[in-house]
Amino acid sequence: MRYYILIGVVVTAMAGWSGFWFHIAEKVRTELQRHADENSQTREWTHRELEISGFPFRIRVDLSQPRLALRRPPREFHWQTEHIKAVGHPWQPRHILFDLSGQHLFTATRKASQHSLTFDSSEALASMKTDAQGMPARLSLDSKAIRLRYDGAAAVEAKRLQIHARPAPDAPDSVDVALRGDGLEVNPGVLSVEFPHTVKLVDLQTTVTGLLKGDASPQNLAAWRDDGGTLEITKLHLQWGDMDIDASGSLALDDQMRAIGALTARIKGHDQLLDIAVASGAMDKDHLMAARAVLGLLAAAAGGVLSVPVRLQDGKLFLGPAPIARLTPIISQ
Repeated sequence: MRYYILIGVVVTAMAGWSGFWFHIAEKVRTELQRHADENSQTREWTHRELEISGFPFRIRVDLSQPRLALRRPPREFHWQTEHIKAVGHPWQPRHILFDLSGQHLFTATRKASQHSLTFDSSEALASMKTDAQGMPARLSLDSKAIRLRYDGAAAVEAKRLQIHARPAPDAPDSVDVALRGDGLEVNPGVLSVEFPHTVKLVDLQTTVTGLLKGDASPQNLAAWRDDGGTLEITKLHLQWGDMDIDASGSLALDDQMRAIGALTARIKGHDQLLDIAVASGAMDKDHLMAARAVLGLLAAAAGGVLSVPVRLQDGKLFLGPAPIARLTPIISQ
């Protein structure tokens, strides 16, 4: 008798779980269809085949040829790829894993101007966690063997790129962002020959205080600045050419949309940084000798590593007492 009761319990549990899984799978299908049905002149989401599988313990969604178009005249944004996969678990609906491997094409249009960015990787895995209201609570992307093309021309290759973002736990309306890139090679057509084309490592950890209202237009950036928006850099480690740089500090925008702020930095190979400033036109050759002499003395006193405050003020970049570059607006107003 107990044997039959046990069988009945198992069968009932299996039937209940099966019903629950198919209920969740149908909700996922309905939600995806709702997004397609709500297309408008400003937003269009389409895809071809949709397959939901993974029974009994996973919900796996396979989409072929997804397309997204966002239109806000005179601007348009388009994204497309051949295939994406998403996996979740019925008991953990707020955590979704994505396989974004392959090629992604991003196109931005403004009036008569159009630019494209192609992101191609051998592997690109992403993770998204949401809060109780369905808003993103943590986003992560880990991609390998990356190739970037801008307007069809090869731009950058990288061995690995990792990006993490989350709402800052101790600062409302702020976002923590961490970015790490390993083994970057910049195409000679992107940077002039005077610039080093190898970036061994870039490791950035920062908090963006204040949320940008809309896209990165001059008006929205100005509003973000006027509301006290800042970029709080807790860690920057850059190995670029012969340079090895560690820095931290705070940045913002001035009334001419130029970077302003203060950092502390440790720089090994600062001579190359000065050469880059001259090659880019940000520093006059007449000032190079004086800056090299002053900074060389400071570095020599610290065993070859330049430890100085960095100031961005009144459209100039200062390493210690030496102005080494003119700063231009990050965007035209």
